[in-house]
Amino acid sequence: MSRAGNRGPDAGRPGLRRGGTRYFVRDAAAADLEAVLAMKAAAWREAYGHLRDESFFERAEATLGSQVEHWRSQLAAGRTLWLAEDARGRCVGMAAAGPVIHGSPSPADDHDSPELQLYSIYVLAQAQGSGVADALLDRAIGSGDCLLWVLTGNGRARAFYARHGFTAVGDPVPMEGPWSGLDEQLMVRRGA
Repeated sequence: MSRAGNRGPDAGRPGLRRGGTRYFVRDAAAADLEAVLAMKAAAWREAYGHLRDESFFERAEATLGSQVEHWRSQLAAGRTLWLAEDARGRCVGMAAAGPVIHGSPSPADDHDSPELQLYSIYVLAQAQGSGVADALLDRAIGSGDCLLWVLTGNGRARAFYARHGFTAVGDPVPMEGPWSGLDEQLMVRRGA
């Protein structure tokens, strides 16, 4: 990540630039959770609006309070959530990673499966192409072994992960619940 400028209140703060806009990646604090999760809801609309109807998004947005409480307890337990913000402090992206969630489908070679899982990464369309997603991914998982699940129909996300060394493993898996009717693909990266 480059240093963005050397004047003003953000002098010396690591940042990314897209056009005239600067973006910064940092650990999220409990006070950031509502903004981060509201941004995630907006990013879902941008990414999945063609795959789900309005009621899907309304139901998800109605759970914002419980999502905030969930993440508040996660932060208190030592988990980290990362956010990307613009120079005005508006959240434009987020990432979450941690130990592999057991009980979900896993790679065929379980004994050699990564221990780190990328749970989510979302960036608003206005910040895509700025390097924000790259910076979030780097902060969340570094360069080591990792696995993730991605919607098979999300070509942009699959290409992004492939560019970062992830490869598809196994066959797509049908999703359940509110995501029923869609498939997800396991992708795994073996670090350098």
